[in-house]
Amino acid sequence: MCMQYSFLKNKIAGSEDCLYLNIFVPQEQLEEKKAVMVFIHGGAFNNGSASPDFYSPDYLIDENVIIVTINYRLNALGFLNFDIDECPGNMGLKDQLLAIKWVKANISAFGGDDQNITIFGESAGSASVHCHTLSPQSTGLFQKAIMQSGCIFNPWAFNENHRESAFKLAKRLGCEKDNPKEVVQYLLNVPAIDIVKFTKIKGNTDFTNYEFIPSVESEAVSDRFLPAHPKILVKTASSLPVITGINNMEGMIAFGEDRMRKILNDTEEIYGLLESRYSKEIINKVKNFYFNECNLECGTTRLENICHLYSDIYFSKDFHRGYNHIITQNISPVFSYEFTFDGEINVCKNILFFLRPTFHSLKGACHADEMGYLFYGRLLGFAPKANSPELKMCRMLSKLWTNFAKTGNPNSQDLSFEWNNTSAEEPKYLLLDGDNTHMVNGLLNSSRVHFWEKISETV
Repeated sequence: MCMQYSFLKNKIAGSEDCLYLNIFVPQEQLEEKKAVMVFIHGGAFNNGSASPDFYSPDYLIDENVIIVTINYRLNALGFLNFDIDECPGNMGLKDQLLAIKWVKANISAFGGDDQNITIFGESAGSASVHCHTLSPQSTGLFQKAIMQSGCIFNPWAFNENHRESAFKLAKRLGCEKDNPKEVVQYLLNVPAIDIVKFTKIKGNTDFTNYEFIPSVESEAVSDRFLPAHPKILVKTASSLPVITGINNMEGMIAFGEDRMRKILNDTEEIYGLLESRYSKEIINKVKNFYFNECNLECGTTRLENICHLYSDIYFSKDFHRGYNHIITQNISPVFSYEFTFDGEINVCKNILFFLRPTFHSLKGACHADEMGYLFYGRLLGFAPKANSPELKMCRMLSKLWTNFAKTGNPNSQDLSFEWNNTSAEEPKYLLLDGDNTHMVNGLLNSSRVHFWEKISETV
């Protein structure tokens, strides 16, 4: 595990010696080369690990594919950017790039097809996948991509002010110099554990918005992974088959129990959560829309409306921005989904958030909840019961993801539905909800999407 603040252990954990990958191969060894799936973990670019304690691909391996999970440097150790070769930024993304290159060069020795590689990730891992689809350095290394609940346009995924963040960290660590090379030389003598300890969390919500995340690399840097702003890079991105989607209650992850209770009792608390991003006029429009106008797509309770609001702010509105770029410029098929299944192994809602009873009345899936149906978490000990709806969901999701990895098409005859690809002219998405899984015509959360499009025009 790369060095980080561990929420499970409540302390700094991990090591600088962390750039390892795990390869999982099915027991059945056939002569035919197998499709390869490279997984990039989430954690806001500041936490997480490729360890099978969290991501054991038992369900995916059953579908006869090879799974690779990779580590990458996190927080300031992976994303500090002074716009110089000595500290160019995006080191964590370059770690991922090196791992994918290694897989491309060596996976045939494990029975994998080096011409049939899919990269997939969730949250920051999904935003990382998005970066690889944009970076010229990643071109040709993989053939397909799956993006779950994250893109580079999300507010937690990209730092527009990386240089300011870098100098602030240096000052917190006792360096008052203003020459980037001198600052980097100073930081080289600071223990890594102190750098992680002094990494400052931005934002005034319980949702962790970090400063050390992907950023544009300066023209002065010789080996640039993101040589321009993502909004420019999307114009020249490679075309490849993509699965992309979100969960219907992503915003549940944005709050602790105490903050949620305050907001439920006093809507004015929303001002404190939004004021760093928006003017008072826009906040009033937001409050009016979510609590007065949005009757069909938003919920029937204040709790639902708050969760939808923060789902949109942190995930959905920018998901649609990335989605629009993909479907308008990608000639390859794009498959869109919304995950709403609410089961016992929803990772965040029903396992990690068991001490947040306020959320238990909400129907749907929180951020990262689908991961319990793709991977077995050994450390947390969650597993579906035999013959349960949860086990059926595991089998369904694994089948869809691995079908796509094998052929570029998630469908197969043993599924009871057909997942049709979406387009700009005819938007549609698959609603993933166990036995109620079905196609929905139209744009996901269309009125909420259009509301934020109007807001963005005025900002």
